[in-house]
Amino acid sequence: MGSEKRLTVALGITPDPELLSVVEGLVGGLAEQMGFPEPHRLGLVAGVGQACRLLMGTRVGNDGSEMHFEFAAFADRLEIVVEDGGTASQPTEADSYLLTQWLDRVSMEDTEEGHVRLTLVKSLPGVRS
Repeated sequence: MGSEKRLTVALGITPDPELLSVVEGLVGGLAEQMGFPEPHRLGLVAGVGQACRLLMGTRVGNDGSEMHFEFAAFADRLEIVVEDGGTASQPTEADSYLLTQWLDRVSMEDTEEGHVRLTLVKSLPGVRS
C-alpha cells in the first residue's frame, strides 16, 4: 500500500441520518472518478452508509458535535476514515463483519478523546499497489 495520495477530502457533518445522502454522494462520486466498476461503487456506498448508521446509532444524546470524515484516494484504493464526534460505544465484531461484506478492510478503534474511529478501505479491482 505504498502508492501516493491523489486526492484528500475532509468533511464534518451533524450526525443526522438525513445528511447521509451527502456522504454517500461524495463516496459514489469519488469512486466513479477513480474508475471503480458500478457493483464495487454501489458496495462501497452501502458500506460507508452502514458505517455511518452504526456510529449514529451509538450516539448518546444530541450534544451538537460533528462526525468527521477523511476521504483519501490513492491510485489503487479509496480509504475513508469516519470518526464519531460525540460519545459512542464500540461497534461489535458482527458490525465489522457486516461492513467487510462491502469493503476490503475495516478497522475500529477508540481515540484518546473517547471517540470511535472506523477506517474503511476499498481496493480498485485489477490494480496492484
